[in-house]
Amino acid sequence: MNAVVIGVGNEYRRDDGIGPAVARALAALGVRAEISDGDPVRLMESWEGAEIVVIVDAVRCTPAVAGRWHRTTLPHTVPAASTHGFGVPEAVDLADALDRRPEHLVVYAVEITDTGFGTGLSAAVAAAVAPLTAAIRAELSLPMPL
Repeated sequence: MNAVVIGVGNEYRRDDGIGPAVARALAALGVRAEISDGDPVRLMESWEGAEIVVIVDAVRCTPAVAGRWHRTTLPHTVPAASTHGFGVPEAVDLADALDRRPEHLVVYAVEITDTGFGTGLSAAVAAAVAPLTAAIRAELSLPMPL
């Protein structure tokens, strides 16, 4: 299986680092994972050649439940409330226009509340890392560690 997990976010903006945190957790388990700032062109480069692409990104919702996550696939709507000016929705639109969209694209959008300067996830968002990592492992049909 040719898959990649892309963690989108900025680790220096507190909860916005959820994507990179999940990507690192999966990489430690042997999953091909990359970290991205959300730039549409770099996202397309990261998923180049992959049949399955899983993106983890932080989103702002009103009201937000920090740490709650949502799974969506195309052609369903990709969450548009990303914490980045340009990001996943624009990358998908551009990939469609250029015929470079991956065959199977899944987006996990994690609700966040703290994007202040600094490192480290809030407790509620940090608590989402392990179950989200497990969900993505299941998504990729990977065996769970003993």
